[in-house]
Amino acid sequence: MSNQKHQTTSRDAQETRARIIAAAYQVLAQKGYEATTLREISKAAEAAPGLVHYYFGGKDQLLVEVLKAVSERYTRVPEQPPQSALSDEQDWLQAALQLPIDRIIDEPEWFRLRHELFALGLHNALMAPKVRDLLAEGRTEIADSIRQMPGETTVEPEKLATLLLAFFDGLALQKIMDPDLDLGGFAEMLATVLRAFTRQEH
Repeated sequence: MSNQKHQTTSRDAQETRARIIAAAYQVLAQKGYEATTLREISKAAEAAPGLVHYYFGGKDQLLVEVLKAVSERYTRVPEQPPQSALSDEQDWLQAALQLPIDRIIDEPEWFRLRHELFALGLHNALMAPKVRDLLAEGRTEIADSIRQMPGETTVEPEKLATLLLAFFDGLALQKIMDPDLDLGGFAEMLATVLRAFTRQEH
């Protein structure tokens, strides 16, 4: 009975934590880091303000956890892009590279929060290690996906992952600062460069 109660309590805690993270993402995306308060997040999450402090300590750490919670789907290259993402003129590599570019266009708020975290890391010594860890996790996810790509490559996955992460973060920043920037054709161009660079056949 005690064990069952512990499992229920643990599950409730996980659900509350996940609800706070989801609410924080929505509020932070709408208002930005500086304008967002923990009280607003707790209200959106329908959680007591003390619970936000209990689980995350403060807004800085909560921003890290928000980005961690959604990072994997932005850094993982799918093993096979959906057929709807492919056209007669696209191969697997180009379609896979198009997915993060589509996310830059469709969900700029996530990348905006990501860059706000970068800024925190530059000016807050306590946050810098957390930013480094988040970047390292992103590189690892991409490198793991590169290893699963069809065909052979002569490039070290970790180094290619670092370049790709820098490319998409930089492209996102340019799009945030210049919403009219046309990102069409970038996936095709990058796929062409990577095929030549890694000696992969089209």
